[in-house]
Amino acid sequence: MFKARMKFAKEGRARFISHLDLMHTMQRAMARCEMPLWFTEGFNQHAYVSVALPLSTGFSGEWELLDFNLLSESVPLNAVEALNDVFPKGLRAIEIYALADGGMPIRDIAWSKYRVTWTFPEGAPAELADAARELFSRETVEILKRSKRGENLVNLKELLRTLEIEETVDAVVLTAVTAAGNNNLSPEYLTRAMNQYYPAFDLSYANYHRMCVYNGEMQEFR
Repeated sequence: MFKARMKFAKEGRARFISHLDLMHTMQRAMARCEMPLWFTEGFNQHAYVSVALPLSTGFSGEWELLDFNLLSESVPLNAVEALNDVFPKGLRAIEIYALADGGMPIRDIAWSKYRVTWTFPEGAPAELADAARELFSRETVEILKRSKRGENLVNLKELLRTLEIEETVDAVVLTAVTAAGNNNLSPEYLTRAMNQYYPAFDLSYANYHRMCVYNGEMQEFR
């Protein structure tokens, strides 16, 4: 048995697959392409598969990571192609590699890079991009953040490493590096902050796409 990690994308309609259903989908796809998965022993046997930083339902991503165990001594040839042949539309394996030395520990994930797109069918408000730049240039942007221990008032800026804002005819696009791991900051809070501080703007249509994941030294996580 050895450990392997898959980098995959979850896009299009697949972004609406819940985390639990994603786990089932991964196991079924691996079974269909005869991936030699390792199963736990005992009465309730199941394959070990684990996603790092599961995306919220409705989010898309291109730097998603799935850890699993194999019975073979190496990753099967053409494993990526075999999985993509059986994946539902929107799921795409990018690479699979062995974690010979254990790989980067999941606990070392510290930052995520997201693209947040506020879209407007009738054209983006002319003042929105400047309002967002003004808000996120402040030293303090307080917002209620939900956690397992309830809601706490936090300074969003302390959990935001970088932020770039661009505008098009029908959208305003934010590229943000936000805290991950124990201090995870969902990119939804960027939208919530705008709604709180600039309620005149209607940000009903927001899309969230994860572009990359980093460790504390801002190295791409593998």
